[in-house]
Amino acid sequence: MSQSTQSKEIGNLGERIAANYFKARGCEILEMNFENHFGYRVGEIDVIARDTKTNEIIFAEVKTRQSGTSNSSAPEIAISRGKYRKLSKIISAYLRKHNLLDCNYRLDAIAIELDMKTRKASLRHLKFIYY
Repeated sequence: MSQSTQSKEIGNLGERIAANYFKARGCEILEMNFENHFGYRVGEIDVIARDTKTNEIIFAEVKTRQSGTSNSSAPEIAISRGKYRKLSKIISAYLRKHNLLDCNYRLDAIAIELDMKTRKASLRHLKFIYY
């Protein structure tokens, strides 16, 4: 298996773990891997959920790393200032597309570290930006 295929599989696993995390906290998953198709492609948002208690929309960037590898630094370090700018544009596109411009929403990060030997994951939910 190539490294890029393995990285994609690890990323997909992290996104599923994040979606299950939100569901367990009473959120409804609205969309996974939303891509902006207005004009040029800016990127994607990994998980979009609605908190059913507050009706707030949560846009989550998921970063997953495998512990014990050369790339095992804290996953959230991979979220750069440029990435946040792109995410803001994608969030705006999603809100316009679904006519949700007046709703409360926030951008969070989910940092997941996988231990493949024990088949366990640790998850950190970082709440960054409220709108």
